[in-house]
Amino acid sequence: MSALQGIIGLAGGLGLFLYGMKLCSEGLQKAAAHRLKQLVKILTKNSVRGVLVGALVTLGLQSSSATSAIVVGFTSANMMTLSQALSVLLGSAVGSSLTVHLIAFKLTYLALTLIFFGAIFYLFIKRSRYRSVGQILLGFGLIFYGMFVMSSAVEPVKDFPMVAQVIINLERYPLLAFLVAVIITAVLQSSAGFLALLITLARQGMIGPYALVPFVLGAHLGGTITGVISCLGVPGRESKRAGLANFLFKVVNGVVFLPFYRPITMFVLGSSPDVSRQIANAHTIFSLVMAIGFLPFTTQIANFMKRLIPDKAGGLAEAKYLKENLLEVPELAVDQAHRQTVEMGYIIYEEMLNQMLPLFRSEDEELFERFSYTEQAVDSLAKQIVKYVTTLDINNFSEDLLLRSLQVLYAANDLEHIGDLLLNIARIGMKITSEQLAFSEEGHKEIETLYNLTSNNFQQALISLEKYDTKLASRILKEHPKIRRYEKELRYSHFERMQSGNKRTLATSSLHLDMIESLLRIDNHTVNIAQGVVGIL
Repeated sequence: MSALQGIIGLAGGLGLFLYGMKLCSEGLQKAAAHRLKQLVKILTKNSVRGVLVGALVTLGLQSSSATSAIVVGFTSANMMTLSQALSVLLGSAVGSSLTVHLIAFKLTYLALTLIFFGAIFYLFIKRSRYRSVGQILLGFGLIFYGMFVMSSAVEPVKDFPMVAQVIINLERYPLLAFLVAVIITAVLQSSAGFLALLITLARQGMIGPYALVPFVLGAHLGGTITGVISCLGVPGRESKRAGLANFLFKVVNGVVFLPFYRPITMFVLGSSPDVSRQIANAHTIFSLVMAIGFLPFTTQIANFMKRLIPDKAGGLAEAKYLKENLLEVPELAVDQAHRQTVEMGYIIYEEMLNQMLPLFRSEDEELFERFSYTEQAVDSLAKQIVKYVTTLDINNFSEDLLLRSLQVLYAANDLEHIGDLLLNIARIGMKITSEQLAFSEEGHKEIETLYNLTSNNFQQALISLEKYDTKLASRILKEHPKIRRYEKELRYSHFERMQSGNKRTLATSSLHLDMIESLLRIDNHTVNIAQGVVGIL
C-alpha cells in the first residue's frame, strides 16, 4: 500500500468514525434528551451534583456540544444560573473523557454485527423508539469500524522515513504538538474524533510517548473553539458567557499542565500498559483536575463573565429563547420555540389586548404608537419562530416531537394574525376619537361584553398552550359556540338600533361592525390555538 492510499484510508476511516458519532449522538438525543433535560433541571442546584450531571449527560448523549446546548438553553430561560451552568460544563469535560475510554476498547469484532442490527432497526422498523435504538447501534458500529479502517490504513505508513522524523519533532517540541492538536480538533469539530485518530496512530507506534500529553491537552482546548465561534454569532449574553468561560477553562488547563508534560507523561505511562488506555487516562486526569480546581470558584467566575460581557437592554422583538446552538438537540429546540411562542402570546395579551379599551376613551397618539410597535415586534417574533422551527430536520422527528413542532408553528401563525386584528381595532379606536364619534351606549356595552369574553378566552388559551393543558383547551372549544351566538345577537341589536334611527349607531355603523368582526376573528384564532393543544391540527 502506498502512502497516498494509506492517507486516503485513514481519512475514510476517520469519516466513518465521525459519522458514527453523529448518528449515535442523534439517536441518543431522540431516545433520552427529554429525560436528561429533566435530570439537568433537577440536579443542578448543587455545584458538585452539577459536575456529576454534566458528566452523565455528556456520556449519555455522546456529545459535549449537546450538553452545552442544554446548559445554554436553561441559562437563557433563567432556569439555571450561570454558576450552575459552569459546573455542568466542567462535568461535560469529564463525560467526554469517559467517551474516550469507550473508544479505547478494542471492539472492532462487534462493528459489523452492530451495523447489521442497527440498519435493520433503523431502516425497516417504523416505531420511532426502535428507530432511535437502531440509529444508536448503527452509530456505535460505524465508530468501531472506522477505528478498524484507520488502523488498517495506518499500519503500512509507519515505516516511511518521513513519518519517523515527524514523530521525533513532535516529541522534541511539545508546544508544536499542542498547537497541531488544537488546529486539527477545531477543523474536525470533535475532540473525540481527534483522540480516536491519536489512539489509532499510537497503537501503530507512530506517536512518541512524550507527544501524548501535549496532544491530549490540545484536543481538550480545540474541542471548545467551534463552540466559542458559534456562541459569538448567537444573540444573547448567556451563550457567550458560558462558551467563553468553557474556553478559558481549557486554556488555563493547557497553560498549567503543558510545562510539566514529562513527569505527567511518566505517570500516564505507568497507569496502563495499553497506549489506548494511557490516552484515555490522560484525558480523564486533565478533566478531573480542571473540574476540581475550578468548581469552588464557579460563582466568582460567573460574576467575572457577567462583568466581561454585560447585559444589554432588549426590545420586545428579541427572541431570547431561540438559540442556534440548541438546534443540535431538536427536543430542546422545539421546547424553546414553544417558550418563545408563549411569551409572544403574553406580549399580545398584556401590551395590546389589555390596552385596547383605553384607545376608545382618549386620542392618545403615543398609546397608538406603542400599539403599532408591539404589533411589529409580534410579526418579527412570529417570523423568527417559524424560521427557527423549520430549520430543524423533521424527517428524523418522533411522532410526539413532530406534533409539538406543528403546535408551535400553528400557534405562532394564529398569534401573529391576532396581533394584526388588534392593530386594526386600534385604528378603529383612533378614528372614532379623532373624528369625535361615539358608539351608542347600548352598542358600547355590547362590544365591551364581547371584548371581555374574547379576552378571557384568549388568556385561557395561552395558559393551556403554556402548560399543554388539554382539559382547559377543551373548555375553550365548548365556549366558542356561545360567543358565535352572542356575536349574531349583537348584529341583530345593531340593525334594530339603525332602524330606530339612533344617530350614533348610524354614524358609526361600519366601524361598529368591523369591531364585532375583528373580535370574532380573534376568538376564531384563539380556538385554533386551543385545537392545537388538544391535537386537532
